[in-house]
Amino acid sequence: MAVKNHFELSILDSAFRTRLLEVFEEVERGVGREGLAFALSTVILELIGNAVKANQKRAFFVKNGYSLTEMSSYEEGLIAFKGEYATLSRDYEEALRELDLKVCVDIDYDNDRLITLVENNTVLFPAEETRIRQKLGTAMNSTELADFYANYGDDTEGQGLGLAMIVFLIRESGFNPSNFRVFRKESRTIARVEFPLNQNYIPIRERHLHSL
Repeated sequence: MAVKNHFELSILDSAFRTRLLEVFEEVERGVGREGLAFALSTVILELIGNAVKANQKRAFFVKNGYSLTEMSSYEEGLIAFKGEYATLSRDYEEALRELDLKVCVDIDYDNDRLITLVENNTVLFPAEETRIRQKLGTAMNSTELADFYANYGDDTEGQGLGLAMIVFLIRESGFNPSNFRVFRKESRTIARVEFPLNQNYIPIRERHLHSL
């Protein structure tokens, strides 16, 4: 059995949430692993929310004249964005369309593996990528979410709790969280969640390491 789904969105609404859960419920029935749909939808919705927010931040910066490369302007813009994020108006939907900022979600499932890609067409800055890798590394080495928060939380972009939650949900679902990756590719940022479903399947990351 093979299932492939492709979605494109600029904002995350209730209709898409419902559709995503339906897709993962189909996957859960195929795999026969109870609770997988909830874990998957929670993980992927968190990643989609991050991607949408990243695009909104770029639109906010452009619309308000903040620099994405000059550090003092970037930090000023980040503070302003955080202050207004919860109440951003529909104007930013138009700005997202004008800048062609969108999020693509691909779900590719067969008997061997499930691969979900969440991709947005804004690239991570080096400082953002470094922070994400640090948070992921820390989450991988933490046994409890509360421990991660107490010891490693900070005030930057949601305290990294979303990434830590993803790691813990993947682990609790019986999969290896090291197969969750966030990386840059050309002008895009991609989050990849890969779940092996066949004991003989070699994950992408392991294949890459073996080829070095």
